[in-house]
Amino acid sequence: MEPDIVVVGAGPAGLLAAREAAHRGVGVLVLEEHEEIGVPDHCAGLLSISGLRSLGLNPPRRVVQNQVEGAAIYSPSGFSVHIERGRHEALVVDRPSFDKWLAELAMDAGAEIQTKTRVVDVKRDSGIEGVKTYTDSTMEIISSVVIDGEGSRCILSRMAGLPRVPRKSMLPAYQFEVRNARVHEDLVEMFYGNRIAPGFFAWIIPLGESRARVGLAARDKSKIRLQAAIRHHPLMRERLQGARIERGLGGTVLVGLPVARTYAPGFLVVGDAAGIVKATTGGGIIFGGGAAQIAGAVAAEYVKIRENHERTLSKYEHAWRARYGRDLKVMYLTQKVIAALSDKGLDALIKNATELGLLNTIKESGDMDRQGQVIFRLLRDPASMIAGFKVLRYVNLSHL
Repeated sequence: MEPDIVVVGAGPAGLLAAREAAHRGVGVLVLEEHEEIGVPDHCAGLLSISGLRSLGLNPPRRVVQNQVEGAAIYSPSGFSVHIERGRHEALVVDRPSFDKWLAELAMDAGAEIQTKTRVVDVKRDSGIEGVKTYTDSTMEIISSVVIDGEGSRCILSRMAGLPRVPRKSMLPAYQFEVRNARVHEDLVEMFYGNRIAPGFFAWIIPLGESRARVGLAARDKSKIRLQAAIRHHPLMRERLQGARIERGLGGTVLVGLPVARTYAPGFLVVGDAAGIVKATTGGGIIFGGGAAQIAGAVAAEYVKIRENHERTLSKYEHAWRARYGRDLKVMYLTQKVIAALSDKGLDALIKNATELGLLNTIKESGDMDRQGQVIFRLLRDPASMIAGFKVLRYVNLSHL
């Protein structure tokens, strides 16, 4: 088998890269280790409508479980901010269905997808020239480019000589899907506090018809902490009293910066494997998907030109960093500060945001994905300086 491009992993990043490359008339083969695309899923499935539009995606109804208008954010002592703008801001999608739909788009563009195929190594000469796979026996697949969308394990990117996402950037997460919950049907709720979720937060995402995803990421013991929050956190307990758990699933939330280099001769790395994730929320589909589309386009150009190889592939990194780099860095620094705050600091942050009128700035310029732009605008507001001075004294420097 000698496709022009091999894509490893049929997650959103890999499939968007494959679709983009196939649109440009090159041969694309996607290799997925699992038997079924989208299974198992490890995602909360909350995607901004504006972010999906930026990717040229309009998910069909069969993929969408609910639409939400905003978010409520709660401090440890119960102070809260509500961010709503009177319109639907995000879709809650069924991730297995969403991934299968992306696979259909990639195949419609001409990509081939092969499941139950585990990639165990890369094939090298002067650069990466394909992959070695394992189904019933080991097989080599030769290609001009390998696009690595394997996720945060980073096994192949390490084999290709690229940096991996560091362990310290990975938080364990756990999530339940529940029925008969008393939740706001059009509002996401986020719960901060070092007792409940040190280093991150807990969430309730409504699925409609009294169903919800209830999850938590933290520095450790995410499942135990989630179970304790459901039993003891006043608001979460109220929302979920009498709810029935349908299933539970674990995963990993990334809260670091992207890796330092995302290309090598014959090789590009995309999505979680590249660490292209919003550190403030752990969301990786929009930015990771946009970068993956760039990777697909650059890989197709590389196949067609066949000269100045490394210079051609370097266009991928230059382009995605120009588009998303500043936002990703600002969100990373913001998350570092929030994660280092004591509970008193988290209370002060949310209380002062309301009292000093900062919510108006957030609502006017807010964007679920381009949060860096919102943060820069807040920093130009004198009220933010006052809030900052009140909050920074509660920073635990050992967590920075």
